[in-house]
Amino acid sequence: MYAFVVSVALACLAQVVHSSPDFGIQASVAGKDAVLEWALVAKTNFLRVDDYIMPAQKSDIGKLGDAAIILSGIALQVNNLGPALIDTITTATDDDSGDIAGAYAQINFARIMFEDYISNTLLVQIQSIEALLGFHIRDQLNDDFFHITARLVKLNETLVTLQKAVEDAQAAAGGGIVSNDLVKQFVTPDLVAQLARHLGLLAHRIPVLIYTLTSSLENIQQADDYFYGLMEDTTRVLDEIGQTASDFYNDAMAYSTEVETAMNNLIDNYEDDFTRATATAQTLNVADLTTAISGFSTVRDTKLDAKLQEYMALYQSKIDELSKLLPIETNFFFDTNEHPAGVLVDVLIANGPWSRFCFWKYSAVLHNLLLVSNYASECLDRELDRLQTLQEALLIEIELIEFDLEIIDPYSTACSFVPAGATSRTAECANALSSYFLTMSNAYDTKLAAFVKLAEIELKAAKERLSVCWMTRMQQSFVAFQNIVGDIVACGESGPLA
Repeated sequence: MYAFVVSVALACLAQVVHSSPDFGIQASVAGKDAVLEWALVAKTNFLRVDDYIMPAQKSDIGKLGDAAIILSGIALQVNNLGPALIDTITTATDDDSGDIAGAYAQINFARIMFEDYISNTLLVQIQSIEALLGFHIRDQLNDDFFHITARLVKLNETLVTLQKAVEDAQAAAGGGIVSNDLVKQFVTPDLVAQLARHLGLLAHRIPVLIYTLTSSLENIQQADDYFYGLMEDTTRVLDEIGQTASDFYNDAMAYSTEVETAMNNLIDNYEDDFTRATATAQTLNVADLTTAISGFSTVRDTKLDAKLQEYMALYQSKIDELSKLLPIETNFFFDTNEHPAGVLVDVLIANGPWSRFCFWKYSAVLHNLLLVSNYASECLDRELDRLQTLQEALLIEIELIEFDLEIIDPYSTACSFVPAGATSRTAECANALSSYFLTMSNAYDTKLAAFVKLAEIELKAAKERLSVCWMTRMQQSFVAFQNIVGDIVACGESGPLA
């Protein structure tokens, strides 16, 4: 921004050198070129004070934006008042009108405006900055402007002496042209060199202020980026947990679908077997056998489906609950204004001697502690393995049920093959089967209840395990959080020695 200003000023300097400016009198003054050179350096440095472009704030931390506005306001004021003062000095240096009082009055006005800002508005701005960022930046700004003020005082004293010398030379000329001898008598080279020296000292002090303002604004921007990044990563983590939960739900329900399919196949596959078994019982004309087979048919036609629906309703509701369980709200018991991320940002924007060191030391640590997406995935993946084991157990139970169903038809027909000489034992055979089938049929209520109960117990245990898994991982973070705030604060105060 200031490169163009510098080139223009250099061109002006070349013109000024050839026009022999003389501090309000029509005579050449030795050493004025050095004054112009240091005036150019001072103006260039003043113009660089407001050279930092602060990006738009992305996070919602209010004090970052407030502090940036105040610091940018300080930079803008100095950027305006400093060059204005230097311009009046170079203008006076190039003034040969003879209106000495008028030329130096402009310098005094610009200087008073600058000093008035430092004595009044700046104090309020520094108080506001201290309230937002702490005492480090307050002390830095006070020190910077203390030295700038001291340079302005010395510059003013020299200008007052120079004005008096020029006026004395003009008075000695009696209203005529001031001769070179009078200039040498009253405006000494040492006096002009002193003016150049104080302009140089002022010019060299401005970069320190530039560093204070720029480093503070950079820290604010970095803090803003860090917090915004945390916010975006938090959203990403929540999305990842949501996706993990969705995947968990789909995979877990797929296990249940296999169980549902196996049970429905069981119901459908033995419909013809029961029809034949019923017909056999009616042919044998043994009422107890007909009743026993009818009881088994009721198990197949009604009870299996009823228990399947009960299991499916239980399983679906519990899996839905498990998929929404994480993340479990965890309270790390942070006191007000002592959240570690907030404390770390405060250390950074304080612009202390160890601010950036501490920020880089702890920023990644906090990022990893605060974002725990892998915890949900790890815990849910473990439960998927256990739910697959539940699926396998339920499929085995269905196989055991099938063992009972598949014998109904062949066992029923066994009594039809009693030898012709032992037909009297057909009824005995049928009654024995009736008793056997009835016992098996009556046991089904317990078996089917156990089918649902197994799922219920395992799903309840899954919820407990998920809670323990999550809290165990969070406890690891909690242990790390217990001392981290104190460590960050101590780092901000003592750096590597903390």
